[in-house]
Amino acid sequence: MDKTAIQSHRENVYFFISLFFSILIYAAAVVSIIGIAIAITIFVVMLFANAIMLGSIRGNGVRVHERQFPDVYERVQTLAKQMELKKVPDVFVIQSEGALNAFATRFFGRDMVVLYSEVFELAREQGQEELDFIIAHELAHVKRRHVWKNLLILPAGFIPFLSQAYSRSCEYTCDRHAAFTIQNASAAKRALTLLGIGKKTYMEVNEDAYLEQIATESNAVVWLSEVLSTHPRLPKRVQAIGQFDNNDMKFYEPDHGKIVLGAALMVGVLGGAYFLTVALFAGGAFAFSQFATDIDESFYEEDFGVENETALMTAASIGDMAGVEQALADGEDIHATDSEGSDALMYAIYSGDPAIVTALLDAGADPNSTDDYSTVLGSAVMYGDDDMALVLVENGADPALPGPDGLSAIDHMGAENEEEFLERLK
Repeated sequence: MDKTAIQSHRENVYFFISLFFSILIYAAAVVSIIGIAIAITIFVVMLFANAIMLGSIRGNGVRVHERQFPDVYERVQTLAKQMELKKVPDVFVIQSEGALNAFATRFFGRDMVVLYSEVFELAREQGQEELDFIIAHELAHVKRRHVWKNLLILPAGFIPFLSQAYSRSCEYTCDRHAAFTIQNASAAKRALTLLGIGKKTYMEVNEDAYLEQIATESNAVVWLSEVLSTHPRLPKRVQAIGQFDNNDMKFYEPDHGKIVLGAALMVGVLGGAYFLTVALFAGGAFAFSQFATDIDESFYEEDFGVENETALMTAASIGDMAGVEQALADGEDIHATDSEGSDALMYAIYSGDPAIVTALLDAGADPNSTDDYSTVLGSAVMYGDDDMALVLVENGADPALPGPDGLSAIDHMGAENEEEFLERLK
């Protein structure tokens, strides 16, 4: 699996187009009092509905942590560290009434991954690798800022098919990112297959016969159902993982002739200028998507997440000792924080470099600093870095100090008291 081939060829293209139309819509709203009022109303209603849904999940779902399904919690921590996430999202499991799904989102500035119970039960039915893929897929959405970007290009949802095309490209990207992270393409393909048939019989599915459906189940109605969906067809996602792992595998394509003919017949039956306009736009988008495969993917890349990151923080986060020393020599404020309250010492914890942590502590960093989520010692414990945690304690970090989440490093360790906490570190 080639790391450089993880991102979908079309993701940046569709994002750039969505951003362009979103900016136009934002501009139109700004110059119109009525437009501003409508935009604000829609945004507030959507924000409120989303907050209520996520509030229900956090209130009724089961949160995975070191005392609740600790084996899965450990896998989440490991996968997040492999993917170099600065902060590990909260993970909740909710009752799904037979549905198979998972999604990533944000709740008042905190990243969340929600697993449906049917998917989560894989961990209890010898499907650990498949569950790893599903978790890694959602972590990839967090890593690649897809939640932030979807909020930014929200107005593009008014353009038929465009936001769905961007979303499908993101799904292909996250599938490959997750497969690369777990280094198991077979498990990735099995995990996608179980979304189509369920967790009882997915192991019995003939993969090649399933992929043949890309060509055999190819008509205008199937195509329309896909272009109106935020997710690609499952056989196409399985095939994309197979190609990512082995470029020599047999490749199936939809029957474009049947699709075009069927679409023409649908237009003839339904009639009307509106439906004709939609069909023409869809045909143009389809042709453009074929052409966009060869387009350079470097149109646009922007991080819409954390703000106010200093040079000292950046150097600390990537383990650049020379950069840290230079920033300190330049007089940078060692106690400065970013928009989420993280200081340079917290960034050093993300890098996992004890030498940089020691250098910052020697330079006067606060061993009891906190960000919007936890203490610096609590973060070290959550990352499973006992050596780093021990360095912090030796420099005055308080294991009993609670973070904004109400949990201390002792709580994150699952220890009963400070004495047990220190024993586990040593």
